[in-house]
Amino acid sequence: MKTSSRQPAYKLAATEVKRYIEAHRLAGGDPLPSEATLCQELGMSRASLREGLKALESLGIIRTRHGEGVFVAHFSFDPIVHNLPYSIAAQGASLRELLEVRAALEVGMVAQIAQRVGPADVAALRQLARRMLERSERGESFAEEDRAFHAALFRCLGNAFLLSLVDLFWQVFTRLADRLPAPDQAAQRATALDHLRVVDMLESGDVQALEQAHRQHFDEISRRLRSLDTDGPPEEVLADPSSLSP
Repeated sequence: MKTSSRQPAYKLAATEVKRYIEAHRLAGGDPLPSEATLCQELGMSRASLREGLKALESLGIIRTRHGEGVFVAHFSFDPIVHNLPYSIAAQGASLRELLEVRAALEVGMVAQIAQRVGPADVAALRQLARRMLERSERGESFAEEDRAFHAALFRCLGNAFLLSLVDLFWQVFTRLADRLPAPDQAAQRATALDHLRVVDMLESGDVQALEQAHRQHFDEISRRLRSLDTDGPPEEVLADPSSLSP
């Protein structure tokens, strides 16, 4: 293994193990050689190798099975999706950039959703939107209904990664809820009614109106983000997460 004063040994070890996986065309579920064999082949100490393997496991690249050994992990976006909310939520600029990507993605998918959504999907979406409205009228949070609504909206596209991204957006904006002005009951009700209108547009097949509604909604979220003090420290989310309803 090549040494460098610029990188810790464990990072170099992790890089060498990744190269080994690529060079030997190992796929998800394939075993890696024993520690002794890897140390000899890659020219590194056992301590460096173990730290490098820990780093790779935290990234979801390998999996350790106690008593069996180390295996290449099956590819998944989950580690990325799970870690992003914690790093993005504290950065106002990053959040706005994420919002731009989110708006382009969701508005761009509207036409496909309108083409593929079925009667059962529309019925499920309407039920969730009505439940959101009922909760808003009682002054209650409808965060989980909102989360389920957006999952149901995109599920008809059959894209697991897209569903993960939609949920990622929900998590990130939820974590910032307490840093924005809390919406009153009227605003909550308006948000629920917006969701009901989305269902109506889907049912009628009015793609143009659907796209326009989505753009307006993202403009409103962008306006609220501009009120954030981006220089302040990250805070725990304690307020109603539906205040940033996607």
